[in-house]
Amino acid sequence: MVSGAPNRLDDIGRAQRDRLRFIESSLQWEGSIRRQRVSHAFDVSVNHVTKDLRRYEAAFPNNILFDHRRQLYVPGPRFKPQLASKDPREYLALQLAHAQSGSSVVAPLLAGWDTVPNSTVPAPPHGITEGVLRHIVRAISQRTGVNVIYHSTRSVSGPDRRSLWPHALVHTGVRWHVRAYDDASQSFRNFALQRMDEPRAIDSPTPIGAGDDVEWMESTLVRVVPNPKLNTHQQQLVARDFGMEQSKVGPSWTLELRLCLIGYFAAKYGLDRDDGPPRQRIVLENRAQVSKWFLPATAA
Repeated sequence: MVSGAPNRLDDIGRAQRDRLRFIESSLQWEGSIRRQRVSHAFDVSVNHVTKDLRRYEAAFPNNILFDHRRQLYVPGPRFKPQLASKDPREYLALQLAHAQSGSSVVAPLLAGWDTVPNSTVPAPPHGITEGVLRHIVRAISQRTGVNVIYHSTRSVSGPDRRSLWPHALVHTGVRWHVRAYDDASQSFRNFALQRMDEPRAIDSPTPIGAGDDVEWMESTLVRVVPNPKLNTHQQQLVARDFGMEQSKVGPSWTLELRLCLIGYFAAKYGLDRDDGPPRQRIVLENRAQVSKWFLPATAA
């Protein structure tokens, strides 16, 4: 719920809350919604949706209004979402998830899934098998281990068996990894899920907990700025493209990253290269401080 909003729907169930959030999100981004659409998205009767809307109107009078001429609901003059988010990042992230997966599972979370067409540049098939993902997720949730055949570019003798104790999933912006304690190297590392085969459960608990994974537990600030070799207009445009905040020293995108993710972040945005403009539009202002976490030429 929006921070600071009075919560007048504390006693409603999860299913009803999801339907009302869908309605609010539709009103926020599209400006209208019909009961039939909610009925279709959640597989409930129109009468059921009508009861939802009456409950909502009683809790938040005049936040939404019924347009009798068009026979649909519209935002009130002072409409303010009480359950849904106004953050464009959330809406677009759900649009991306729907575009990439094509799954109807996202539909109840995404207003616009059936009215706002979308598409995305295709990504290669991830190559992660159901068995590998199931073993990894269960090991994380049960705090046990998994033994896998792992294909690494660092290995000169081909794939080998690894005993891993995973504690988190990590998406690097390109592919899925698991953060795990590796018995062979006696250290915590990131392992690409698509490079795993023949998983076997290890029932014993992890020998070292996630709390001892320093590069996971600790983070540092990373400051991204427009390439100073660009002209003023170009720098302003780059700052706009990346949603940079203005300060006395100029625009920047400052974020806190786990140490083990800095290398992937730098690689994704080309911050570990020295190509120069126009290919390299952004640079790391504090590169000297964070470059020690860049990925090696041959990683994992």
